[in-house]
This record gives sequence, structure tokens and C-alpha cells, in this order.
Amino acid sequence: MIDSFEDEFAALVATLPELPPDLDEPDWSEHPVYAELVPPAERLRQLLDLPPAARPTGELARFDPRELSDGARIDLLSLLEQQKHWLDSVQQRVLCEIEAADTSDLGLSQEAVSLALTVPVRTAQTKLKTAGLLARELPGTLALLQAGQISYRHAEVVCEQAWSLPAERVAEFEALTLARAADQTAGQLRQAARRAAARIDPAGAERRHQHAVTGRTVGFQPAEDGMVVLPVLLDAPQGQLIFTRLTAAATLLPAADERTMDQKRADLLVDAVLSGLPHDALPELRGRRPSISIVVSADTLLGLDDEPADLAGYGPITAETARRYAADSSGTWRRLLTDPDTGALLDLGRDSYRPAQRLRDFVQARDGVCCFPTCSQPGYRCEFEHIVAFSEGGRTCRCGGALACRRHNLCKNGTGWQYRRLPDGSFRWTDDTGHSYTGHPPQRWAR
Repeated sequence: MIDSFEDEFAALVATLPELPPDLDEPDWSEHPVYAELVPPAERLRQLLDLPPAARPTGELARFDPRELSDGARIDLLSLLEQQKHWLDSVQQRVLCEIEAADTSDLGLSQEAVSLALTVPVRTAQTKLKTAGLLARELPGTLALLQAGQISYRHAEVVCEQAWSLPAERVAEFEALTLARAADQTAGQLRQAARRAAARIDPAGAERRHQHAVTGRTVGFQPAEDGMVVLPVLLDAPQGQLIFTRLTAAATLLPAADERTMDQKRADLLVDAVLSGLPHDALPELRGRRPSISIVVSADTLLGLDDEPADLAGYGPITAETARRYAADSSGTWRRLLTDPDTGALLDLGRDSYRPAQRLRDFVQARDGVCCFPTCSQPGYRCEFEHIVAFSEGGRTCRCGGALACRRHNLCKNGTGWQYRRLPDGSFRWTDDTGHSYTGHPPQRWAR
């Protein structure tokens, strides 16, 4: 009578042919049949004792979490997370070799990685830089990633601070930073890394701060539900002072005001900027004063339907929002009408300019961003690009033009990279290795 899975497995092994005497006794614990006979919780504990590189990754996907105890599900979660970290470490070696093999003048490996991973070009650039730093200067961090003890985000945090340090101090910095890294969140590790960097190189920390102040900026990030985020990067005391003053001003509003404190601060900021920078006093930029462009169906504008409109540089907005701005006579927005049946762009509104400006406006409204598949550079920062070089017979027209940021305008000059516009408005790019990628046009107003 068989009392346990060990006895059952031993009985199965007894039926197998004997091994030649010159072969070593095999480790039957790695046999797939053995894995099926071992209870899931026991097998999980066995896998936890193995380093990530020795674990059969495919086996982890065969565990059914519904059949596990609460504790075993936590073990499985830990295993999966560790395996992800290990795979990230493997990817670092691949990225490092891709960068090392790049001999192009523009460093087009970042475009190749961007397209292969479907990430923005800047993200690909950061990935390549991070991989090189981990492989060459931060072996301890890479070792923790390989062991599954920290995540790729942890490794990025260490790299972000190490980039700014003198090369001879990086090893000391890494030793200080990694002391408790395996037990910290990425946010906690960031604080520890910042302190370590400032302690090791205080003069450099001050230089970096002064340099950072020159990079103060106001950004623009589309958010959900017709909202945007305007991230502001300022000197810390100035930023805190602005926030404190907005808070103090909000407390002066009548007690009956039902807005939340956050709403009051936001509204006070809008009032201060728009009132302090009146539209009529601003200079013209590329032929007109600063304005927003809204692409809207004629039927929607007339209230015959509620098709979403499109705010250039942002994306879809509600029909009611478009109609509300249409009633604004301040001149801070431009109407771009579309055919309600086909969705085709028809008109640029009454405030038209010379033909060259109208053509650029049309292409900017149609494409919205740079024509490179993973580039999100907004149209107002791009230039009108001849898909076929003008010197080679390219036409200055709607079909012959696209938007391209400066880098991707240069990307096809003597590099082996090229692109073309397809009949549906997509842009098909082909790199110097023959790989092709398609960037689809934004579906902003077509039904």
C-alpha cells in the first residue's frame, strides 16, 4: 500500500530502466514527473530555496492560486516578483551589448530599443544608460537585481544618484546605499541614496543644486477626464513658499465657500496667471498670439450630436466642453471643423494666414505629434517635414508633409533609416537592420 507521494514516486522510478553503471545517480527532484507529484506548497518551498537563475520559470505559471493556501499564495507572489527582477537583470546585459555595438553618429540604438520595446525614445535612452552603468560601475546593485532582492526601479534609483558622482566615489556611494536596500521601498531607497550622495560629495551636491535651478520649468501632462497636470520644477524654498501663500490666501475666502482647500488653491493659481498675463499683451508666436486649437465636428458645434472634440496637444474632450469654449469670445482658441460624415478635417476657422501657415496648421492638427512611432513630441515643437526630400522631388502639400522633431528629422539622413506615409495616414519606419514599425495616426475625430 502506498502511503505518501514519496512512495508513489519510488514505485514509479522502480519501473524505469536501470542506468549504466558509469553514469552518476540523477537528481530525481528536478524530474518533471516528480514536480507533478509533490504537493504545490512543498514545491513552492523548494523553489524558494533555489536562486532565480536555477528556477524553471515556466513551472511558476502552472501553479493554480485557487488551489493554494493563503500562505502559499504569498510564497508564489514572492517567487514571481523575484523572477521578474532576475529577468530584468538579464535584460540589462542585452541592453549593454546593444549600446556597445552602436557605431552610428546619432546613437540610433535608442531608437531601435524604443521601437522594439514600444517605449518613448527618452525611456529607451535611459534604459541603455542605466544598463551600462550597472554593468560597469555598480556590480553590487546588479548582483542584488540578479538575486531578485531588489527591483529594477530600485536599481534605477541608485543609478540616478550615481550618475552625478565622481567615478572614484561611486563604489563608496554604492556600499552606503545598499546597506538596507533589500528591505526598503524604492521611495525609501531614494532618500537613502540622496543622503549618501550629499554626504560623500557635499561640494558636488551644491554645484548640482545650482545647476538644477537653471533647469526650473513648467511642464504639461495630459490627465484623465479632461484634466491636465502642470508639473512645476522650482527651487525647493520657492516652491514651498508659493504653496504656503496659496494656502494662506485660500483661508481668506468666505467661510460659506464650499470649495475644498485644494480646489481653492488651484482656482487662485489660475486666476493669478491668467489675470497677470492678459492675452492681448502677449507677443505673437509663429504668426499668432498664444491660443488653443479645438478640432470639433460641425454637427457637435451646432448641438446636433455629442461626438468628442479634440484639444490639440491633449486629446479628446467632451462635446459640452468644446461648445463652452466656442462661446468664449476672448480669442484664445481656434476652431478646426471636421466633416460630420467622414471625420476629415475641413477648415481651419476664420483666423487664417498665408498658405504656408495654413498648411502647417493643417498638418499639425491632423498628426498632432512627431511622426516617429514612439515619439510624443507635440506638434508645436516639430517642424514641417518633407517625407520625400524637397531636393528629390518631394511635394510641399498635405500628403507630402509630416511633423518631425529635430532628432527624427535628422534620423533618416545617411543612416539607413527611412519612412513613408501609408494611405490610412500611418507612418511606416524601417531601420538599418530591416525591421519595420508602424506609427498609427491619432484617432481623434473620426467616427
